[in-house]
Amino acid sequence: MTDATPSIETCAEAASATAYPLPQMLDLMQASQLRDELIRLSGHESILLDASGVERMSTPCAQILLAAGHGAKAANKLFKITQASELFRTAIADLGLRHEFDNWME
Repeated sequence: MTDATPSIETCAEAASATAYPLPQMLDLMQASQLRDELIRLSGHESILLDASGVERMSTPCAQILLAAGHGAKAANKLFKITQASELFRTAIADLGLRHEFDNWME
């Protein structure tokens, strides 16, 4: 099994694409909506998420983001989380997922 890497064209397209802003509160109440939005975004060539406004994140939302990242990788699509807030980064680290998310965060 090989790791497929998105093409240069896909990376260039991502650089010009607009990132989807994640909600301020990624808590349990937002999990279903986040899942639905990521399913919608999975139809695009690349998935760009802006995490600059995230002030709260629950474990279920982190799991949904993790699954979306792995799904994008399996589909050979670019998955990036831009401008991750300090709270977003701390939540990921507290859950022991920093290594997983480091590949996706700028």
